[in-house]
Amino acid sequence: MNKRSKIYVDSILEPIYRFTKREYFVYILQINIAHISMLAKQQILQHEEATKMVEVNRSLQREGFDKEYDPQFEDLFFMLEDQMTQMVGEELVGNMHIAFSRNDMDATMFRMHFRKKLAEWLEEITQLQTRLLQMSTEHKDTIMTAYTHNQQAQPTTLAHYLLGLANHLQRDLDRGYALLERMNECPMGAAALGTTGFPIDREYMAEMLGFDKAMDNSYDAIAAADYMLEIGSTLSIYLSTLSRFVYDFIFLATNEVSGVRLDDSLVQTSSIMPQKRNPSSLEHTRSAISHTLGRLQGTYYMTHSVPFGDIVDIGDDIQPVLQEGIDETVSITKLLSEILSNTSFNKQELLKKCENGFSTVTELADALVRQHGFSFRMAHKIVQSYVGDLINKGSDLKEGVFQEFKKVVSDTSGVEITMSEADYLQAIDPRNFIQVRAIKGGPNPNETERQVASLQVRLERMTEKVRKFHRKLQTYENKLDVAELIKSETN
Repeated sequence: MNKRSKIYVDSILEPIYRFTKREYFVYILQINIAHISMLAKQQILQHEEATKMVEVNRSLQREGFDKEYDPQFEDLFFMLEDQMTQMVGEELVGNMHIAFSRNDMDATMFRMHFRKKLAEWLEEITQLQTRLLQMSTEHKDTIMTAYTHNQQAQPTTLAHYLLGLANHLQRDLDRGYALLERMNECPMGAAALGTTGFPIDREYMAEMLGFDKAMDNSYDAIAAADYMLEIGSTLSIYLSTLSRFVYDFIFLATNEVSGVRLDDSLVQTSSIMPQKRNPSSLEHTRSAISHTLGRLQGTYYMTHSVPFGDIVDIGDDIQPVLQEGIDETVSITKLLSEILSNTSFNKQELLKKCENGFSTVTELADALVRQHGFSFRMAHKIVQSYVGDLINKGSDLKEGVFQEFKKVVSDTSGVEITMSEADYLQAIDPRNFIQVRAIKGGPNPNETERQVASLQVRLERMTEKVRKFHRKLQTYENKLDVAELIKSETN
C-alpha cells in the first residue's frame, strides 16, 4: 500500500485509533465471539475452528492490546485482524469474517457503547431526582417568592418550585428510557449493507449481545444516525432545564436575596475582598452546561448532508463528540447533586421577601370577587390602583393601610365594601396565599405531599427499569461463554 500522509495520520487516524481502542476494544471482541458462536450454531464454521477463534478473542480480552497505532493499517479493526492472524493463521481469521463486515460491527459497537453510557446517565438522574424529592418533603412549608419575567409574581413554596424541576427530570427519564428501548436493536448480520447469502441467525446474534431484537432493515442498520441525534437532543433538553435551575440558584445566592447558602466546600473567596463567598461551583456548572450544549449541537452539523449509508461522519468522527457530551452531562449531574446535598435555605429571609413586596395581591383581588361579587377584571383594576398608590408613596403592601384600600375600592368602583381589616390582613398574608391554593398542582403543603408521593412512585418504577436494563447489560456477557455454548450448539 502507499505510505499514508503524516498529517492525515497525526490529525485523524491515530486519534481515532486511540479513542476506538480505549472505548470500543471490549465490544469488538464481544461481537467477534458472538458472531463465531452464531456461525458454529448454524454449522457454517466447524466446532474446532470456532473453538480456536473464541480462544484467540478470549486471550485478547485477558491480555489487552497495548500496541501503538501502525500507519500501515487503516484502523483498530485491521490491526486486531493482523494480530489474530499472527496467533492462529490467516485461514481461521478469514473464516471468522464470513457474513461479517466492519460496517455492521461498527454500527453494533456504537449502539452497545452508547446504550451503556445512556443507562449510566439515567442512573445519575434518579439520584438527583431522589434528592429533589427529599428536599421537597423537607421544605413543604418554606415560603418563597416566585418570579415571572424576572419580576416578583406570587408566593409559592420551595417544595412547589423543586417539584416543578422534578417533573421536568421525570420527563427526561421517560425520554431517556424510551430512547434506550428504541436504540437497543442489533445491526449485526447487515454485513456491508445488504446482508449475506449465508444462512446466519440474526436474532440469535441480537440476543447474545444483549439487544432486544435484530434491526428490520439492513440498509437502516448501517445508515442510522438518528439515535445519535436523539441522544444529543435528549441530553440538550435535560441540560437546558438544569441551566434554568442553576440561574435561579445563583440569583437566590446573591446578597440582595440571601435565600440560598452554599457549603464552604462549594464557594470561593476573593483575593482582595475578605467577605466574599462566590458561588463558583454554580458558575462552573453553568459554564459546563453551555460548553456541553455547544458540543452536542455540533452533532447535528456532522450528520446532515451526508450520504445515507456507511460513512465516517456518522462513524468515527461523531463518536468522540457524542462521548464527551454524555460524559460531561453525567459530570454536571453529579456536581449538581453534590451542590443540592450541601445547600441550606434562609427560610426567614425568603418569607420576608414575600411579605415586603406585592406578591400576594392576586389573593386580595380574589377576596373581592369571593366576598363582594366584583368581576375579576374590576377587582384587578381596584388592586392595581391600590398598588400604584403605594408605590408612589414609596411603600409596599405590608405598609399599606386598610382604610386606604377601602377608599380605593370606593373611588374605583363606587361600592362600599364590608370587608373587615382581619379579612384584609389575611388576604395579604403569604401563608394564607399558600394554604388556599390547594388545587391539584398547587403549593399547599398537603398538595405538594401528594405530588411528592406521585413522583416517588414514578421514580421507583423508572429506577427499577434502569436497574433491570443495567442487569441485562451485565449478564449478556455470560452468554458469551461460548466454549460450552459451541459444544452444545454443534452436538
